[in-house]
Amino acid sequence: MASMVDLLKKEGRMGLFDKTTELLGRGAILGWLRHSLVASNLANAETPGFVPKDIDFSAELKKLMDGFRLLKTHPHHFAQGRFELVTFIERGEISNPDGNYVNLEEEVVKLSESYLNYISLLRILQKKLDQLKYAIQEGGR
Repeated sequence: MASMVDLLKKEGRMGLFDKTTELLGRGAILGWLRHSLVASNLANAETPGFVPKDIDFSAELKKLMDGFRLLKTHPHHFAQGRFELVTFIERGEISNPDGNYVNLEEEVVKLSESYLNYISLLRILQKKLDQLKYAIQEGGR
């Protein structure tokens, strides 16, 4: 998983691709990372003393978006406000008698949520790449 974190930290643009494509790619990596953490939590549901790990997908995605600005060709094209993402804070986790903090129901919900985030970002990224492919194929005609 450390290599995925390194990919998120990687500076620079992807050359051929625009900022949106780069953001979608990094968001997908972030979604995969969260999905892996939650899957690990589920796998360790019966490990005594295990403490589940998670990341706040919305907060981390917002960090990725910091500095990401859309190009305005006219001052009235976009609203001045920024998109705000809600950050949820987990509270009141209760340990099982063996000291394990994994709540199966919560983890299954998180797993589904992380899967949907990941797949959604990948589908949008695929559409962007399809547009690029179309432009390349049709540009030569």
